[in-house]
Amino acid sequence: MRSDRLSRDFVAVGVEDTVAQALEKIRSTPGTNEIFYCYACDPAGRLVGVVPIRKLIRAAPEERISSLMFTRVVKLPADAPDSLVEDFFVTYRFLAFPVVDAEGRIVGVVEVGNFVDTFSDTLFDEVEGRVRDEVFRFVGLPEDEMKETRPLHMALRRFPWLLVNIVGGFLAATVSRLFEQTVERLVVVAAFIPMVLVLSESLGVQTTAVSATMLAEQRVDPPQVRREVIGTSLAGMMAAAVVALLGSLYAHNLTFPLALFIAITLSTALAAGLGAVLPFLFHRFRVDPHLASAPLVLAISDNITLFTYFTLVTHLVI
Repeated sequence: MRSDRLSRDFVAVGVEDTVAQALEKIRSTPGTNEIFYCYACDPAGRLVGVVPIRKLIRAAPEERISSLMFTRVVKLPADAPDSLVEDFFVTYRFLAFPVVDAEGRIVGVVEVGNFVDTFSDTLFDEVEGRVRDEVFRFVGLPEDEMKETRPLHMALRRFPWLLVNIVGGFLAATVSRLFEQTVERLVVVAAFIPMVLVLSESLGVQTTAVSATMLAEQRVDPPQVRREVIGTSLAGMMAAAVVALLGSLYAHNLTFPLALFIAITLSTALAAGLGAVLPFLFHRFRVDPHLASAPLVLAISDNITLFTYFTLVTHLVI
């Protein structure tokens, strides 16, 4: 990041300062730029929180900064490249970002006006290109797809991932064939197959997207991955409860809704885990996680979901 893009016009206060003290520091701070945020630092000078100015001026004068500040601060390292700064402005939509050194002490801010006014054309062209590339890769298309002019080459580049879908679909058909008698004896089982599958697919793809994004941004965060899997699994359990409730409308007892609930809960949790882990696994073996993860997550989760669903219905209902 060039030094002329870094503004030294910011206000830093102590976490134990009162609102009145913070406002007095703002009034006494020289500079002509607008101030959007007030940055809270610990006694060692490390950035630990941020308070929007609008929130500060509405607070009581005796309130402490520590009770007002947001502790999850989105900050930039002092050596951040321009591409990362661009991504931050587009992703978070903040008016300014604090810039910190290696020890976490604030050294300046990057403001949206100073940065975007000068580099707006480059900013949005580059970000649009990166977003397009990410979308292409995640659905199984190479980054240079728009440059390819030969239809046969386009088909050959897409076909390997279609084979993954074909194999997954064939395995799903085989699983369904194994439980053919179950479907014949209880037709409603077949009616809920699309709903059972789409839930595990959706949640699996969501966690895949999170892990693939971490790899793309080179900021692997294992605790965040665990939280994502747990949160996604809980969402799957909530969806399972709703589907089980709907299934009870077609059942004479609670065994079929129970089978639905257990099957969806287990399959969505498994899909979430696969979606979180597979991108890192492919990255380790130098395979593009965007291209490989989503098709495999869908194929594996579909087959395990079907097998779990049919097995539970067979043993609990029939």
